[in-house]
Amino acid sequence: MGTQFMSMKNSLFIFFDIYGTLAGFYPEREKIQTKILTKYNITLTENQITEGYKDADEFMTYQKKIKPLRLMNKKEIKDFFSNYEMKILEKNGIFINKEKAWKIWEEISNEKYELKIFSDVYDNLDYLKQKNIFCAGITNMDIPGESLIENLKLKNHLKFIITSNDSNSEKPDSKIFEYCLKKAGAKITNSYLVGDQIESDIKGAENFGITPILIDRFGYYKDFNESLKISNLDGLKKIF
Repeated sequence: MGTQFMSMKNSLFIFFDIYGTLAGFYPEREKIQTKILTKYNITLTENQITEGYKDADEFMTYQKKIKPLRLMNKKEIKDFFSNYEMKILEKNGIFINKEKAWKIWEEISNEKYELKIFSDVYDNLDYLKQKNIFCAGITNMDIPGESLIENLKLKNHLKFIITSNDSNSEKPDSKIFEYCLKKAGAKITNSYLVGDQIESDIKGAENFGITPILIDRFGYYKDFNESLKISNLDGLKKIF
């Protein structure tokens, strides 16, 4: 038992963000936006909506540092997602009031969608497993990690998933990283974080001392060169 523990301590640990890194919405959120916006006579291309989501997601990360969504009351949630929708549209020169933004977001929220694993995930996690690299998940989703790992069919590929619900904290707060490393029995010095968000994933991990790897699936951050960067999970084979 002691030998096995020491071996684990000396191995590499990779912690993966979930949304945007291992999984995405299906149907894609751009398609859902397009469908609902058309009802309001707002026409944007999927690329324009993607650019809008970039700003909106950065706004969400900033908000979570001030007050996480899980701690908001109904009025605060309504205000936040009204602003979130407005960010998507304002990026493309479209300005609406909060009430209209909320109506749009309510319709979007009522659309049926699911999280779907990206096509490069299973093969690359198998590759890392064959190299005896410890892999786990870390996400700001407010549901139990046990449910999430089951729903995404990742139990054979990740040791566990830690969520905001599990740790009572969210990236970039150091508490969730500390919680995750403690559960894994990992050290900062041999741990990596793969994520798609600059503020919550990359800077959060870096500030805690974990080596970050930015996955830029959609070419958001062409000029970002402050950390290791890959365009998809196949890029991990060049690093490990």
